[in-house]
Amino acid sequence: MFIVAITRWGPGFAAQLPELAKILDLFPYDLRMRLSGPLPVVVARMPEREAASSLMAKLREWGHGAVGCSASTVPGADAMHQPREFEFDGEVLRTQGVGRERAELRAGEVYALFHAMVLADHQTTEQKTVKKLSVSQTLLAGGVPMTAKKSSTVRATESESEERIYLIRHGWADPMVFCQHHLRYTGLGEAMGHSSHESFAALCARLRSFCPGAYYDDRLRTSRRKSSTSTSGGEAGSKSRTVTTSNASGVDLAVHLLLVAHARGQL
Repeated sequence: MFIVAITRWGPGFAAQLPELAKILDLFPYDLRMRLSGPLPVVVARMPEREAASSLMAKLREWGHGAVGCSASTVPGADAMHQPREFEFDGEVLRTQGVGRERAELRAGEVYALFHAMVLADHQTTEQKTVKKLSVSQTLLAGGVPMTAKKSSTVRATESESEERIYLIRHGWADPMVFCQHHLRYTGLGEAMGHSSHESFAALCARLRSFCPGAYYDDRLRTSRRKSSTSTSGGEAGSKSRTVTTSNASGVDLAVHLLLVAHARGQL
C-alpha cells in the first residue's frame, strides 16, 4: 500500500477540491473532512505505485507540498531503539535501551529531531453482579432469608499523554525514540528536573545543543493526530473489557512523512 500526503498547503485548494475528489472517487464533502486534520495529512492510500506517483505529482503541480511512501517503509516506535539510560560525553551520546541493548552515536550523525506528543484514552467497562437480600422473596419463603442478583455496568476512563523525541540519523538507519515515561534522567546531571515533564524538557534542550546542525521540528507536539482503536478483554472469566484509543501509530507515520518532506524540500 502506498501513502500520499500533503505536507504544505498551497493556494487555491478550494477550487481544486472537486477535481481531486473526482480523481479519488469521493464526494467533495467527504474529502474535505478527510483533509481537515493538521499537517501532514494523508490524502490517499493506494495499492499501485504508479497511481500514487501520479497523484503526488498532481498535488505538487497545484503548488502543494506532497510526499509519498510505501506503508511497509514506515518504522514504528516499537521497532526503534528506546533509551532508558543515556549519557552525553562530549560529541558522543551513549544509550542503553529498555531491553538493555546499547547504542552510541556522534553528534554529526544526527539528521533530525522530531518532538511529538502521544495521547491515549483507556475506557474500561465492567459488568458487576452482587447478591442482595430480597425482602419480598424472604416473606414469600416464610421468613427464610432469600437473595436476588442485581447486575450493573461500571465504566471508567483513564487518559494519558507522553512526549517523545524521534532521533533520525543521516541515512535514516537505526532511529531512536526517547519516550518521556520510559527514561531515567540521571544522565542530565544537575539539569534533571523534579518531574518527568521538567526533565524531558531539559533532555530536549540538551539534545538540541548536542547536535545544533540537525533539523528540529516540534509541530507534532501541539497538534493532535487522529487516533485508532483497539479492544482487549480481561482475564479468563472476567466480565471486563478495555477499549484503547491512541494516536501513537498516527504519530509514527507523521514523523516519517515529515522526514521525507524535509529531505525532498516539501515542507
